[in-house]
Amino acid sequence: MNIRELSTKIILLLFTAFVNTVAAFQEKPNIIFLLTDDQATWAVGYNNSEFLTPEIDKLALQGVRFSRHYNTTAICMASRANIMTGKHEYKTGTNFMHGNMTREIFSDSYPVLLKQAGYYTGFVGKFGFETPPQNTEGLAKGYQNLPVDLFDVWYGGKKQTSFNTSKNHYIKQFANKYPHATLANGAAAIEFIEQAHEKSLPFMLSVSFKAPHAPVEPDPQFDDLFVTRKYSRPDNYWRGNGEHLALQAKLGRQYLTENAFGF
Repeated sequence: MNIRELSTKIILLLFTAFVNTVAAFQEKPNIIFLLTDDQATWAVGYNNSEFLTPEIDKLALQGVRFSRHYNTTAICMASRANIMTGKHEYKTGTNFMHGNMTREIFSDSYPVLLKQAGYYTGFVGKFGFETPPQNTEGLAKGYQNLPVDLFDVWYGGKKQTSFNTSKNHYIKQFANKYPHATLANGAAAIEFIEQAHEKSLPFMLSVSFKAPHAPVEPDPQFDDLFVTRKYSRPDNYWRGNGEHLALQAKLGRQYLTENAFGF
């Protein structure tokens, strides 16, 4: 199964689940939140013809695109915390300098609030920060710093996770069929949707892909799609084009890190 077939199956399953539950749960639509890690606005096909992102383009062109969103922190960990809670970084206290999110802050996150509202909830992929449960008894090693007890289904991992499916405890059961984590995360998402459909419950699923976070390790089965393509740097790319910025903007991790993309 390739990525197009996988995404089509997810859409069909979502539509089927929606049709079968809409009568009973009209006030609770099913929700799937898809996150691609550190993807720039210029790295999608609908903004830049050099890139091939057909499925993302469909979501943007057939749905609603929020073109005035402002990312308060250009770092994955802090951004994930912002998305989960709807709070700015100074409210979550979650970044590489200050550490992980407290249980109290996470209790006001959208997954927790939707679960309290009767949703069947699941998480797939890279969680990206820790928020320890109050009681870790019985939790598997590696999960004791994650909020697995606040989700009905958990396929998530902490910190960076790996592009190698077999190295991720939470999705290793998909490794034989999907050795790269991107498609394995998609398979886990399908499994969750099928479970929610069987239970006839409204569901909320967060799927957090590690790609395209550096170091870049794309699924080799798609190499032929890009082997002849060439990419241009944005006009404002990298440090030389940021010298005019204030000193504070040049002290952050995103400015000091070496170029991981090889441009």
